[in-house]
Amino acid sequence: MNILMINPPMQVDMQPEIPPLGMAYVSQELKRKGHKVDILDIDSYRYAREDVSARILASSADIFGIGGLVTAYPYLSWLVPEIRSLKPGKKILLGGALASSLREVCFNRFDIDYIVIGEGEVTTPELLETIEHSDDLHAVKGIGFRDGNGRTIITDKRPLMPSLEEVPTFDDEPFPMEKLLKNTNGTLQIHAQRGCPSSCTFCFNCYRVTDGRVRYRPAEKVIDEIEYFKKKFGDKIKLFALSGECITMNKDWIIGFCREIIRRGLKIKYRVTSRVDTIDEERLGWLRDSGCVTMSLGLESGSDKILKIMKKGATAEKGKRAVMLAKRYIPEIEACIILGYIGEDMHTLRDTVDFAKEIGVRPALFFATPFPGTELYNMAIEKGRIRDEETFRMGLDKVLTFNFSINLTDMTDDAADKALKSAVHDIERHYLRVEFNNFRLVRRVWLKLAESGPKRTVSWALKRVGEVFFDRA
Repeated sequence: MNILMINPPMQVDMQPEIPPLGMAYVSQELKRKGHKVDILDIDSYRYAREDVSARILASSADIFGIGGLVTAYPYLSWLVPEIRSLKPGKKILLGGALASSLREVCFNRFDIDYIVIGEGEVTTPELLETIEHSDDLHAVKGIGFRDGNGRTIITDKRPLMPSLEEVPTFDDEPFPMEKLLKNTNGTLQIHAQRGCPSSCTFCFNCYRVTDGRVRYRPAEKVIDEIEYFKKKFGDKIKLFALSGECITMNKDWIIGFCREIIRRGLKIKYRVTSRVDTIDEERLGWLRDSGCVTMSLGLESGSDKILKIMKKGATAEKGKRAVMLAKRYIPEIEACIILGYIGEDMHTLRDTVDFAKEIGVRPALFFATPFPGTELYNMAIEKGRIRDEETFRMGLDKVLTFNFSINLTDMTDDAADKALKSAVHDIERHYLRVEFNNFRLVRRVWLKLAESGPKRTVSWALKRVGEVFFDRA
């Protein structure tokens, strides 16, 4: 069959950074099965609507497959009717996190024919084969469709792929890679892991719709892919980001990965994701020695009350200890904190501000956003924070998690807005002061060295360091 796969824009106010890896893998598998596949990457190229219409009109596709995150929902309100108008009688298939998180809603809201739920590499080819042979769609696991009476049918769950050994090297040819690398200052995502056993209330994991198993690609294949892109793009790649919810979870895998990088003599810089309870000195030592320069740690809050509501399975004290340990080995720690959660009040906010100062790492601050498919979304509806779901969904393309867009807290709107802005300002001001003091300290060390010599200077500098990082922290 002839398929046009469409990647709609994810966020209208953000430049594109990451190619659609999931769509690329489905496309590669369909081609392997003998189908003709083209990709219309609207998100990366940012085509105007008239250009999108022209490309759809010129397409000879039998099926139009649309992927994407839930933030693409508003765009589909234009895209799906446009396909129907330009290509009447052709089939429309919806996949990705959007389809998995809003199954029945997508059928009610959009004139689509099928959805693919969860992983698409096995399900999509099987669905197309069933369509080609006019077989019974009820037998295809992991899909949704309309029956002869127009009713929405969701079939049984499809088990996850047992392993990721057959996941191929990402085919980057359909995508403007140099543009995306420029937008990310040279960061390239490398697919390494799928799944997450955690149940954080703010997160939707497309693979967890089946179960919570975590699977890794073989470390050797991940490194083969790194070497391939390093050779292809050279110095344009500054950092390889291992893609996965928590790369450090499997200790044997991460140490094996590090060993193989060292064995090959591969000189790279890379980034991993981690939880506070999946690092230790052994893992961190291997990471440091093999080129890991950045670690993303999901701390989320400095309040144990909020962490419990989030179902993080961690405490603020564990988070603090994890940061203190990690920064001894890894140069850059991305300490992620979410403000304005369900249950947030002045006391929990003060705990988080104090926590953010104490960890000694400038955190990446985000505001709680209830995305469809998450438990947080359901909580927001139950508590009356989302009064009109369709209106909320139609604004998802403009929702940025680093902007305060919805009040989920126990405070009034005005009080929450004031308190959250004050918290951000307090944290930012603290780290600006620390950075200023560090710069001033370096300058004074040089002056002291010239004035008093090495021995006295070291003693004086150690005392000043203690003042900056402890007395004033």
